[in-house]
Amino acid sequence: MSRPSRRGMLGVLALAGATALAVACGDVPTLENGIAYYTPVQLPLPAVALGDTLRDSLGVARPLRIRAFTRDSQEVTGLSVFFLPTTLPSLVKIDSATAYVVANDTATGTVQIVGRIGDRLQTSVASLLVVPEPTTIARADNAAGDTALSQPVLRELPVTVTGTYKGASATVNGIIVRYRIDSLVPSTLPPGSAILVNDGALPTRPDSTIAVDTTSAQGVAMRQLLVVAGNGVQRVYISASARRLHDGQPLAGSPVRFVVDVKQ
Repeated sequence: MSRPSRRGMLGVLALAGATALAVACGDVPTLENGIAYYTPVQLPLPAVALGDTLRDSLGVARPLRIRAFTRDSQEVTGLSVFFLPTTLPSLVKIDSATAYVVANDTATGTVQIVGRIGDRLQTSVASLLVVPEPTTIARADNAAGDTALSQPVLRELPVTVTGTYKGASATVNGIIVRYRIDSLVPSTLPPGSAILVNDGALPTRPDSTIAVDTTSAQGVAMRQLLVVAGNGVQRVYISASARRLHDGQPLAGSPVRFVVDVKQ
């Protein structure tokens, strides 16, 4: 369920036009200030709470960033960088000197932001969500439905994140949810006996005992548990957790617990 949006990824931005062609030919050109590559706008988190400053996962206020590199992969510092909201600019204020972002306190929405380096270089668009402060995480399935399942098991693990908006409960998108396989029964089984996979049933990392998703517009995040037949797994314990935006503290209900029994 990861989207990209979602979710300010690091990545080298191919420079437009002749630059992209030159890279394809194996010859990286050098632009102003010795820059050969630069990143998209880097967001500390995909969302900022209404009336608050954009923060990282620990609740520490962090600015927007762009990183630039030379042909030798040395970082270029001291650049003139600024950021511009290209859609719904009324939802945020971006300090031109510090690149800190403060959200308005009344309206939610998605702000598109581009970054500029000097007078010539511009990044691709990054999406920042302005959302209600999340307060609670809960299972989005039937919690009483943890009955034994036949192998192979592909079990969905959905959760919903909610907050309060204009006096009413509301789902909150753009919130990072972290999943973890806590333990297996029997406890002697190797970690890869049960793994977490994404919506396409693909592992999310080499060992795949942890995974990350970001809540959708409906406030739902989900990974899936995959247990392959014949490996002796009888039970799997999984947790899912998320944090508040303004201080990085765990949401009420966090961690959410799943217990999946497997028939032999």
